[in-house]
Order: sequence, then structure tokens, then C-alpha cells
Amino acid sequence: MTELAQASRTEAMAAVRLDRPVFVLCNGRSGSTLLRFLLDAHPEFACPPETNMPGLCAQLATVWSLIEGAPLSAVRGDEPPEVPHAAVAGVRATMDSMVSPYLARRGKQRYCDKSLGTARFAELLARVYPQARFVCLYRHPMDVIASGMEACPWGLNGYGFDPYIAATPGNAVLALARFWTENAAQTLAAEERFPEACVRVRYEDLVAAPERVAAGLFGFLGAAQAPGISAACFSTERERFGPADHKIWYTSKISGDSLGRGWSVPAGMIPPAVLEQVNELAAKLGYVPVDEGWGTSAPPADLRTPDTRAESGLAQAGVVAAAGHQTASWRLGERLQAGLAGMCGDGGVDRAESFVAVWLPADPLARPEHWLVDLKNQTVTMTDAQAQENSDWDIVGSAQAWEQVTGGRLNLGAALRSCQLRYCDGAESGPVASDARITMLARLLALASW
Repeated sequence: MTELAQASRTEAMAAVRLDRPVFVLCNGRSGSTLLRFLLDAHPEFACPPETNMPGLCAQLATVWSLIEGAPLSAVRGDEPPEVPHAAVAGVRATMDSMVSPYLARRGKQRYCDKSLGTARFAELLARVYPQARFVCLYRHPMDVIASGMEACPWGLNGYGFDPYIAATPGNAVLALARFWTENAAQTLAAEERFPEACVRVRYEDLVAAPERVAAGLFGFLGAAQAPGISAACFSTERERFGPADHKIWYTSKISGDSLGRGWSVPAGMIPPAVLEQVNELAAKLGYVPVDEGWGTSAPPADLRTPDTRAESGLAQAGVVAAAGHQTASWRLGERLQAGLAGMCGDGGVDRAESFVAVWLPADPLARPEHWLVDLKNQTVTMTDAQAQENSDWDIVGSAQAWEQVTGGRLNLGAALRSCQLRYCDGAESGPVASDARITMLARLLALASW
């Protein structure tokens, strides 16, 4: 290796962020390869074909736990009930030794992994990488069934289908319904367990508005925006070796042509008990139910329920934070988005600025939640603490303070004077600019006075 090449590699490795990987939680035939292309096309992320890295982490944890003398699971192949700290550290060191040179070779900063069945390893991954982010990808169950049948015309195999068709060899529809139900339930369980680290993306939203979905997703991941990425993702730079939906190699644009193909799937082949489970999960994800009229009447215009479609600016991003956010800082984000949409201009405020509203949960063990308000691009996205490094100013407060201010029970000026909300400006712009910013914030939050 030449001295110049060595220096270039050293520089690339120095920029690597091994502590903040992204894991896609998904099942086969859910649009995961398309999502991988979008992630991999971003300048900061490298997302290779399916590596089964999460499964490898689980295997290493089992071996390391055995060496450490920790008790193992009674079921062969399952994770140990308690993984020792030494085992977690060993798994992390092994993963880092593989990922670091890969990122340096790709010239990227953060690693993404899109392996099927990752949701069942989320607990371990969160211990190995405390700052990891999980992208929870879903697709309507009947479209997943239709896609699975199309991908395996001579019999179900691969994609994780095998154990399900083995249980019901004469009914492929039932096998795929059970496959979707179990995988969707595991991903939802991960959302509930790690709400602050999870973001939900539906395939239907992704193909309907890829640029908006990508903007919301990268905002949540704390990455820079990448306009035009929905077209750039189909370039030849994407890695082609490894498991994937190979139809994507003959695709040049994102479209919704495959939406609704599940309407031809005979729902009568799914027993009532299983169909009830399917519909229960579908309802939680905002999908229309599979009822007695499925496939026998006019198909629905949209597989998403009306209340989960693009009704607000945040919903239009196609990204829904996990369960906990919708009753916590999610309301603050919606308030900021609504205010931004109605704001025409404010004297003294630089419309090229961005700021971060930080929500500090009442639980001291819970992670703060961050909303990046980009005045230039007119966007409000959920992000993380790293966004504060590049913002022009921030406003930080407790959950109680934000709720009282937005609910009209606490004056904004009083909250600032008592430090229940804190205005942070690293550049020390001066009182005139600060006053203009707070005035603008009051307008964004629809506060009559402050």
C-alpha cells in the first residue's frame, strides 16, 4: 500500500462512527431492499446486502457467555437469559473489527444493517450498541403474502418462509399470514421496548412520497438531508452481491405499482383465529382490515386507514415515531410543524437558520427527544443530540415545562426567566436576535402572548 493510500485510509477510518449503527427491523417481501438502497445512497451510511450480522451477534453472545460461565438458555439456539458484560464487550469488539474497515473502504461514517429477522435480536443489539437506531419497516399483510407467492412460484422457500410452510404444507396463504403476523409482532415489540430508538416506516408511505419519507428518516437518524436520493439510490454504486430482491436491479425509479396486489389473495384460506391476529396487528399499524369482502368487492383506494395518511406535515414524512413519542414530544413536533406551515416571515430572524427543541422526559433514565426545525427548508424532523452541534440555537426544557407552555398554563417568558425552558445560543448573537427568535418561537407554538 502506498503512503498516500495509507493516509487516505487512515483519514477515512478516523471519520467512522462505530457507536451509532442503524438496524432495519423487517420481514421478507416488505420493501427492505428498496429501503437499503435509500440508506446506502446517503453519503454518511453504508448498508450492504443481508449479512445476518445480528444473528452472528447472538451466536457470539452465546459462546462468550458459555466461556464466562453464565447460564445458557434451556432451548438450544436461543440467547442466554443473562449475557455478561464481558460477553457484550467481546461481541462489540468483534463487530467493530469487521465494520470499521468496511466503512473506511466505502468512505462512509455509519453502518446500517438490513438482515431479515433482526427484531428478535433487538434487546442484545441495544446492549452492544446503546446509541443504535432501529428502522421498523412494515407492509400490508396481504401485499406481503402476494409478493411472497410471486417470489416463490414453485413453492415457498427462503426469505424466512421455510418453517411456516413446513407447518402448513398444503396452505401457502396461511403460512405467509403466520409469517407476517409473527414478524410484525416481533418488530412492534421492539418498538414498545425501545420507543426512543425506533422509527416506523411503512412501505406504502415510502413509495407514495419517497423524498418526504427519506427526509423524515434521515432527520430521525441525525443525518444531513439528501435531496434527490430517491433517484440516486438506483445508481450502480449499490453493492449487488448477497441476498436481495433481484427485481430491483431492473428498476430505475420508485413507484407504487405493486400496491394492492394482495387483493387477489383468497382471504378465506386464513383461519378466523389467525385472521383475527392479522387484523389486530394491521390496525395498530394503520392498515385497512382483511374482512369478509376482501377480494370480492371493489378494492380499497388505499391500504392505509384515513387517519394515518398524510394529514399533517409530520405524517407526510411517512415516518411515525414509536408508541411512546405520540403521547410525549410528538405533540410538540406537530405544534412546531403547524406553526411553521403558517409562518410567512419574522423580522430579525434569519430564515436560513435551524434550531433544536429539546424535550427532557420526566424519567431521568429516559433519553431526551429532539426536534430539528429547519426554517430554510420548512421542515420539522425528529432527530438526536448530534443535531445540536450544527444548529444555530436551541431551546431546552422539561416535559412538564413544554406541556404547560403549549397548553397555555405557563407563560413562555416566565418559563425562560425561571429557566424551566433554556435558550441556548453558542454564538451569542445578542439580545436583538435572541428576542426575535423567541418571538418567532411563540408564533410557531401559537402562543397569544409571552
